[in-house]
Formats: sequence, C-alpha cells, structure tokens
Amino acid sequence: METAHPHLRPRILEAYVAREFLKLLILSLAAFVSLFVLVDFFEKIDRLVEAHLGLWDLVRYVSLKVPFATGQVLPAAALLGIMLTFGLMSRSYETMAMRTSGLDILQLLRPVMIVTSGVMAVMLALNLYLIPWSQESLDSFWQSRVDKKPARNLQAMEHFWYKGDQAIYNILLFRRDIQTMEGVKIYFFDQQFHLVQVIAAARAQFQGSHWRFFQGQIQTLGPGGPTGGEMFQQRDLVLTERPEDFADLEKKVTEMDFNELAGYVRRLERDGYKSTTYRVDLYSRLSLALTPLIMVVLGLALALRHNEVHLTSVVALGMGLMFIYWLFFGFSASFGQAGRWPALWAVSCPHLIFGGLDLGLLRRVTR
Repeated sequence: METAHPHLRPRILEAYVAREFLKLLILSLAAFVSLFVLVDFFEKIDRLVEAHLGLWDLVRYVSLKVPFATGQVLPAAALLGIMLTFGLMSRSYETMAMRTSGLDILQLLRPVMIVTSGVMAVMLALNLYLIPWSQESLDSFWQSRVDKKPARNLQAMEHFWYKGDQAIYNILLFRRDIQTMEGVKIYFFDQQFHLVQVIAAARAQFQGSHWRFFQGQIQTLGPGGPTGGEMFQQRDLVLTERPEDFADLEKKVTEMDFNELAGYVRRLERDGYKSTTYRVDLYSRLSLALTPLIMVVLGLALALRHNEVHLTSVVALGMGLMFIYWLFFGFSASFGQAGRWPALWAVSCPHLIFGGLDLGLLRRVTR
C-alpha cells in the first residue's frame, strides 16, 4: 500500500481529528439535549395531559425547549466530545503513533479550533437571539394552549404609569395589537424637572414614525402657572417612546433578545434607574460564547497529559472542573449584580482564571 506524501500527513490527520471530534460532539449534544428535554417533559406531563393537547402541540412544546436545552448543555457536550475524541485515540495507540512519528501532537489544535469556532458561533446565536425567542414563544404557548388564556400579544395593559424621556405617561389602556393608547395623559418636564406641558387625549395611535392623537387638549405651563391651552380633534406628535417600549413592560428579561435588552438598559440609565443587574446579564450572554473554547482546551489538555489515558478518570475530572467553573461563574456574576464588581469584570474573571488553568495544563501535554 502506497503511503501518503509526508506533507499530506498532517492534513489527513487534521481532517480525521476534525471529523471524529465533530461526530462525538454531535452525539454528546444529542444525548444531553434529549435527556434535558425528556426530564422537563415528564415534569410537565400532568399539565400537558390536563390541557388535552394534540400530538402537534406536544411536538411544538418539545421543539421550543430545544434552543434553551442546547444553550445549557453545549459547553458540556464540547468538553465530553474532545475528551472522548483524544481518549479513544489514545486507547487505540493513535496518539502514541503520532508522537513516535515525530509529529507535534499540538499541531492537531488547528482542526479542533476550527470546529470550536463554529460551536462558539452557535452558542452566541443561541444566547443573543434564539433562546430569548424560544422562551417568549414557549411562554405564549403555555399561556394560550395550557392555561387557556388569550395570547399575551393580544392582551391589553390597563391603568399604568410609564416614565419616558423627560415625560411621564398615564395610560388608561394600551392595546398591543393595534398599537393604540386610550385615555392617555402625558406630562412633559424640562431639564430641571419642572412641568412645562400636559397633553391629554381620548386616543393615540402609532403611525410608523409618530403618534396621532385624537380628541384632546394641550396645556402649556410656565413658572407662574398655566400660560395657554389648545383643543384639537387630531394632532401628530413625534415622541421618543414607541409601542415596543410599553409592550416591553411585561416582557421578561429572559425573553428579550440582545438588541431589546441593550435598548432596555439604555432606557433605564437614561431615566436614572439602576441597570447593573441587566447589564451583567447583557455581558453574560456575550461572554458565555467563550465557554465552549474554555471547555475544549481543558478537555484537550486533560486527554493529552500522558501517553496512556484512563478515559473514565479523565471524563470525571473534566466534568468536575466544569462544575467548579459554573459555580465560580455564578458566584462572580452575583458579585457583579450586587454592584461589588464591575459588570464586565464579573463576567470575564472566570474565563481569565480558567483560561490560565487551561494554558498551564496545555504546557504539560506529552508531545
């Protein structure tokens, strides 16, 4: 049998490692996601049966659980996948053959990092957009199909106040479906928080770029009191607040995608409210995309420490270190939410510490 050209051997090995890693990653992910979804399904089975849901509804419920489950277990699947890849190669003496042939085993980092980059991109998309979307859809599904209540986007908000950009809204009824405020009164303030104008109207509807007010009046106030008033049947006004600002009042943070959460943080800070908790959550969604990289390098370093690997011990050690990582990340994030650590440092500290641990272990790899 003709041997491969020496220059082609690393490429062949890289393709082989990438294929094996991707295969075991997908198998691990499928196993973890299936277990996660099945446990959740059987916890909720009583409510689902009582609601008399059909097969399609059950499939839909399970499908909406998959993005959240994937985000939770993807780092663990990446860790297990890389440990199994090199652990099995070590058991079959493939890594020993590579070392004795003069190949630096760490050259195989490149295909591993390519696959890991794809995993990180998936993790980022999940955290920023897919998980919030699925959580919102799941909440709407549970409310309408299980609790038998109207869908949240069809419900109206009643009798509430809203602090906007130098304005306070008193709204009798806000209808999300037609983007309309009814019985609305808006108090406008200057920079010194002096009341300068009041607008009251029977109804106001959003028209794409502005609000159209119907049957109302405008009253202007000065230092000495009212300085004038005007009645109107219809008036167009451009306001900072848009319908989604009011709709987000009942939206959970876990249901906001990255753009919505970033906008919510900006509005809180603009209106003088504390946004530390939400800013930590915002930064966490970005920083957690690095977790698969931390786990893969950790698993790689553990699996290549010695020529002979006890796979069970390596997997147990890797999973134990991952558990410590998650505990430390939660501990660090709680310090950030409490305002004791800067938000960016709170979500970066675990990565820096475990990244340093990974590099230290990687230097001890037997080449």
